[in-house]
Amino acid sequence: MKRLSLPFFLGGCALVALGGPLAAQTDNLRVNVANLTQDVNALTQEVRTLRLEVEELRRENGRLRAQVAEASSNRDAQAQVARLSTEIERLRRDYRSADEAQKEQIVSEISRQMNAFAKETQGAINAVANAVGSQPQIETTVNFSSDYPQTGLTYTVRSGDTLSKIARDHGSTVKHIQNANKIVNPSRDLRVGETIFIPIAQ
Repeated sequence: MKRLSLPFFLGGCALVALGGPLAAQTDNLRVNVANLTQDVNALTQEVRTLRLEVEELRRENGRLRAQVAEASSNRDAQAQVARLSTEIERLRRDYRSADEAQKEQIVSEISRQMNAFAKETQGAINAVANAVGSQPQIETTVNFSSDYPQTGLTYTVRSGDTLSKIARDHGSTVKHIQNANKIVNPSRDLRVGETIFIPIAQ
């Protein structure tokens, strides 16, 4: 059997004696490392979550920037629409003003022409009246004959009647009706509502 030297023996005894505390420290170190690993994993997950949130915030920021740009563009468009509306209203006022002025001018011209026409018409009427007044009066003498049937009937003149129509409807003649009623001018002397005698031969 091989004999161990004293230093080796003492060293082995020291390792045996130190084995208990060293094992405990090793276990504690392993536990700490495991805890640190979990913490690192948790931190890694949180960093990933933060990255996702930052990315979402960037996208939201981009959307907000686009909305701000659109709102600014809309404000520009609204300002342009307001300017156009003001210009249109001004043009409408100018048009109404010009239209009223033109209407007044047209009415004035029409009134002038009507007055001139009225003067011309009155002058023509006066000329005709003077011409008629200067002509000698001609008396028309009509000799009515009594040579017509003394029998017949009375008739009340209606609208649209003429001597020829009355004579034709009642079997008489225009001459007989004129002679019996002493009608000089049938178009003037024959009046609606007037009662005349219609000679009819038996």
